[in-house]
Amino acid sequence: MKLLKKILLTSLCSAMIVNTGMTSFAGVIGKSSNNYPKVVMGETATKANDGTYLNGAEIHILNSATKSQMMSYVIKTKNGKLIVVDGGLPQDEPHLVETIKSYGGEVSAWILSHPHSDHGGAFTKLAENGFEGIKIDNFYYNIREQAWYDKYEKYRADMVNTIRNSIAKLPAGVSHITSKGEVYYVDGVAIHVLNDPYWIESNSINNSSVVFRLDFDNGTRVLFLGDMGPAAGERLKADVPASELKADIVQMAHHGQYGVNKDVYELIAPKVAMWNAPEWLWDNDGGSGYNTGNYKTLEVRSWMEELGTKKNFVIKDGDQTIK
Repeated sequence: MKLLKKILLTSLCSAMIVNTGMTSFAGVIGKSSNNYPKVVMGETATKANDGTYLNGAEIHILNSATKSQMMSYVIKTKNGKLIVVDGGLPQDEPHLVETIKSYGGEVSAWILSHPHSDHGGAFTKLAENGFEGIKIDNFYYNIREQAWYDKYEKYRADMVNTIRNSIAKLPAGVSHITSKGEVYYVDGVAIHVLNDPYWIESNSINNSSVVFRLDFDNGTRVLFLGDMGPAAGERLKADVPASELKADIVQMAHHGQYGVNKDVYELIAPKVAMWNAPEWLWDNDGGSGYNTGNYKTLEVRSWMEELGTKKNFVIKDGDQTIK
């Protein structure tokens, strides 16, 4: 009897070791420490019972052509309509154009979060190239008066003006200046404008990001924070009811580092995080390897782990798709 118990106990322990090894290995990347835990990566974000988050729609997170930080999204609705968010750097324009044309070449709604080149540069290149046969039905943006940028972020003011002039090349009636509280509709997707650009003197262009929440017809919410920094995040938290910030999927502010503070993500409580971070930024690599830089990405990764975020989609792994 004692021998039988010993055999059973040995078998049980072996099974536990094998199972633990498989669980800890599957889908885990990055290095682990007490401060910066491992992060589980996802290829497909799934909702509890129906197998998908977006009810037939897809979010395509486009990778950088230059390994620089950038932000570019092409969202295909369940009936094939397209929503573009930002677009990336001028060098990212060919891949963006290729993706848009692969889905028919017509954009129902193009959203610009703020006028930085790693967000609006691809659009300026597209406008420079005569839009390359792409039809844009609506372009949504809100850029402050040029004098504001000239005063508070002078070294980037010309870039803001370039993006503004590119928007002016759109056909009459296509561009729309957004206002807080407006809602636009594309094929069952409601696009909510949660704020007007904030007047913040430090980090002024990033902090002027407009936050959009896309509500899909199955109830899934996707929140785009643009490049909001800590100051704008605090304003957003004060101005927008917590119930309006709640979302299933979040675009990590400012590429996942020095964006909004942890308390904003606590209100959002996302199941899925989208990171427009190349490998060096994801790993806080300042040029000498893992965690040798001054970026806050590892700290933010630990926040999301603590908040219970289940899946992370990161452009360091190439183009990403959420269904």
